[in-house]
Amino acid sequence: MAQVASYQVPAHPSGLDMRTQLNAIILALIGDNSGPTAPTVTYPGMMWGDTTAMRLKRRTNANDAWVDLGPIDNFLADVTATANNKVSRTGDTMTGPLTLSATAAISMQLFLKAGSYSPHFRSNSAMPGFEWVNGANNAVPMTLYDNGMLVSTNGYVATAGNVEIRNYGSLQVSGPAGRAYIRADPGMTNGYGAGALGMGIINNANNAWNFSLSDNGNYNIRGFNWGLFQTVGNNGDSNGYQGRYAQGYVKLNEYNYGPYVDYCRVASQDWSWRHHLNFNNNYFEFICNGGGSIVFANDGNINSSSQGWFSGKANAGARVQWDSGIAEWGPINGPTTLDIGAPWVMEGWRTNSNGNWVSGAQWLRGVCLRNQ
Repeated sequence: MAQVASYQVPAHPSGLDMRTQLNAIILALIGDNSGPTAPTVTYPGMMWGDTTAMRLKRRTNANDAWVDLGPIDNFLADVTATANNKVSRTGDTMTGPLTLSATAAISMQLFLKAGSYSPHFRSNSAMPGFEWVNGANNAVPMTLYDNGMLVSTNGYVATAGNVEIRNYGSLQVSGPAGRAYIRADPGMTNGYGAGALGMGIINNANNAWNFSLSDNGNYNIRGFNWGLFQTVGNNGDSNGYQGRYAQGYVKLNEYNYGPYVDYCRVASQDWSWRHHLNFNNNYFEFICNGGGSIVFANDGNINSSSQGWFSGKANAGARVQWDSGIAEWGPINGPTTLDIGAPWVMEGWRTNSNGNWVSGAQWLRGVCLRNQ
């Protein structure tokens, strides 16, 4: 470490003095004028080894300041450290944050370039939010706000549990005409009870459910009461019904002897009438609860619980009605072949024999009968 008061050798020194002064100047130059304080006499481009800060410094060309080059022992250490922390343009891995700052409301952009197409990301303190900008750099198709709301100009908005479906083509941030919401919200119970609602679609005004699906599996369509279309899981309701439809009510079910449809006044009432497919005998039945029934057999016959079977023949002992006027076949006054086909039955006969059946004529009389 050496510094000299002057780099000028006086005129006409003695041999020993010249040697001493030249050696001191050479040592100062070799040692970069190292010392705890700056040299008193400076020159442009002069080096100074600052042993207080342990930094190597160089005098500016204007000879008005010192430029810090780096540590005395390795003045390239700072440059090397900086270079090592740079990201390679050909691909690299960053271990620290990358800040794209700007003094205006819009930050510097992060471009994702593919050929001539170059969409980018940027922050916007005026929103505030994080924006996706299109390749033409003239629209923001999507914004993620600080409050967690995700806005897509032609897609959807998600905030506070909502997904908002917007009309296509709107570039408005809020309040565009033509929108609907998908929401899971136990606060809007819609008659199901607190916390019972699963999810649903809400109208444009965001004040009514257009469609909702409750946690118990029931669903509601606005304009139709939820009870119009209802399914009951497991073994059904207290009357055993697993589904019901409309205000009538019509209840649908399947029992151990075949499927049936029940008709009743209200949902809480048991059935009044039932029609039922009995798969044991393949009969189709109409049954009144506590009353009679009508059964359609698979051979085309019909049975009434009070009147019995309606078939092509009257039961033995049945009292029947005529289904036609009286017809006569004759006269028969000698050997005669006479055919009387179905459905005619013999009602009686008529004669004009005047007591002499041999010479008189006979007529057979018949009618058609009604089963019931």
